[in-house]
Amino acid sequence: MKRQISVQTGGVFERYGVDEGMRLIGAAGFDCVDLGLSAYLPGKNIHKGVIEGEFTLPEDEFIDRVIRPMREAGEKYGVGFGQAHAPYSSWTPFSEAMNDFLMRSFEMCLSACRYLNCPYLVIHPACMHYEHRLDPDFERELNMTRYAALIPAAKRAGVKILLENMFSSCNGRLIETACADMHDACRYIDDLNALAGEELFGFCYDSGHAAVLGKDQGIAIHTLGKRLLALHLHDNDGLHDSHRFPYYGVIDWEMVLRSLREIGYAGTINFETSGELSAHDPALTPKLLELLGETGRLFASKMDMA
Repeated sequence: MKRQISVQTGGVFERYGVDEGMRLIGAAGFDCVDLGLSAYLPGKNIHKGVIEGEFTLPEDEFIDRVIRPMREAGEKYGVGFGQAHAPYSSWTPFSEAMNDFLMRSFEMCLSACRYLNCPYLVIHPACMHYEHRLDPDFERELNMTRYAALIPAAKRAGVKILLENMFSSCNGRLIETACADMHDACRYIDDLNALAGEELFGFCYDSGHAAVLGKDQGIAIHTLGKRLLALHLHDNDGLHDSHRFPYYGVIDWEMVLRSLREIGYAGTINFETSGELSAHDPALTPKLLELLGETGRLFASKMDMA
């Protein structure tokens, strides 16, 4: 079966709109997208407790006004929806009203995924905010409670919720937070699936987050094994989460692709590289997408090698 290649909509839809953006993505040879629903509730609003925007709409109006044009553009240009990304941060210590609003927004994201026939929704685990590291026990209890509360909505939607490996900064140093350790990530997923009574949770592995923490990418991927259902592939210099194209940083991509092949990963080859697009003039976006599409096809061929 042909491996599908995918790219995040972030950095494309903002510049070109949904229809033209989807056309450019399809023209570059991508099979599907990672839909950035976080664009409708920016992180700065979450941190400030500002409740406004599209997620305040009734759900049916949100689907009709915001999501339906995306489905129509995807059908028009032959581009599907491989995964979606919910707003982040997923929790704030400063506003319970915002935390409740986030949960409502996540349920609306799950409904949007159902409408788009999108199998996965990535929701970041709650972790450190600003310069204050959450107590690990509190962090785990908080995440388990909030993810568990989404189980009924995920079952109704028929959509799997994916966690992601996270990091943050404390006193000028990069530190591990929720799910940065893959054994911790596996425990989260296994415990949540036990609560759900089915395999409703999985993992989205972020290569760039692993790189800035100095992780061994091969060991990380093998530890996740069958729990790994989606990817955020991007490169960096090992110090900054810059979301660059592969081969523009320090990641050993041969190791990453070999490890994905060895665990039998069959999901999309998805790039989260909006940082590279934003570093260039918008006029270069079509050519950059073409290069990234070629990179995706190269990755697919390498993963299919015996």
